[in-house]
Amino acid sequence: MRFPEFTGNWEKTKLADITKRVLRKNKGVVSERPLTISAQYGLIDQRDFFNKVVASENLEGYYLLKKGEFAYNKSYSNEYPWGAVKRLDSYDEGALSTLYICFECIGVDGDWLVHYFDSPKWNGQVSAIAVEGARNHGLLNVGIEDFFGTQHFVPNNKKEQKKIATFLNLIDERISTQIRIIEDLKSLSDAICERLYTPSEKESWQTYKYADLFSISNERNSKLQYTNVLSASQEYGMIERNELNIDIKFEASSINNYKIVRPNQYVIHLRSFQGGFAYSDKTGVCSPAYTIFVPNEKLSTAFLKYYFTSKKFINSLRIVTYGIRDGRSISVDEFLQLKVAIPDIAHQQHIVQVMQLWEEKIKTEESYLSKLQQQKQYLLSTMFV
Repeated sequence: MRFPEFTGNWEKTKLADITKRVLRKNKGVVSERPLTISAQYGLIDQRDFFNKVVASENLEGYYLLKKGEFAYNKSYSNEYPWGAVKRLDSYDEGALSTLYICFECIGVDGDWLVHYFDSPKWNGQVSAIAVEGARNHGLLNVGIEDFFGTQHFVPNNKKEQKKIATFLNLIDERISTQIRIIEDLKSLSDAICERLYTPSEKESWQTYKYADLFSISNERNSKLQYTNVLSASQEYGMIERNELNIDIKFEASSINNYKIVRPNQYVIHLRSFQGGFAYSDKTGVCSPAYTIFVPNEKLSTAFLKYYFTSKKFINSLRIVTYGIRDGRSISVDEFLQLKVAIPDIAHQQHIVQVMQLWEEKIKTEESYLSKLQQQKQYLLSTMFV
């Protein structure tokens, strides 16, 4: 796919012919900013990405990378199975581990190169030189000479390079705008949720213990009537396990001991203290480690779905959570003794309707974002030779 005004050939060239390796060391600690590569943010300060520094205390032995220069990270991930190449755009300079391959571009448009390094054409070149089965501690075995020896097609016309880059930059800007729109909608939705689930002085809400609102279901899949396994998602509630993009192995026969989950039930999952309780709008089975709550007639369908993922509710769980490190367990018995104020059924239904409208609006904007991202990936696969 090309712009119609350009018809000239693209030149086959080695990466070494359009880039120059950067071996500049951070002597005297010129930069105290330790960098890392993020798929979303590119080269970014470790303190902003990890909320801590994972680099060596002495940054003198690191490379000193300057704005506009590139780095290749040989670490692999699901998004970048052959490592990621990113340009330093956010800062004037930074310090980067010598595990990275650093370089600057010469004789080619830098923005064009940024997009090319995200394209399937580039990934194909790197995969061809990565030694099969030589992954060590999460790193790909990519030799420096082989890296710079990879061959690529580059437009001879600098104007074509610039136009491709400008066009893809506009797509990126629209994607960034869409992400901000969704973030703002979610923040507004959170604020509305906080207000709707907080009674005013004029409103008459009844206070109950959760034990007055829920019973616990231990219904088992003993007859194997359901084979679809559900997992708890902090953002989407109970979803089909195969939608999580996580390869979890299990024996089909073992799910006879799994618990049956039905619509309008709530599930306490292992990380509920972080994301609230997962609401289910489907029937399936889940791990026996989960606790399933069944609401009674005092609750309208899905009324607590939004409250159970709010910051207000999650903070309230602190007094009934136990454990250390990255996971905690919730004391179900103590949780059931906690109190919550709820309005009458008609008011509950009104709150659910309002929150559903916001949920649908956010899903619509997320769907549009997905289409933009798919469009970007299509362009990356068709605009480079």
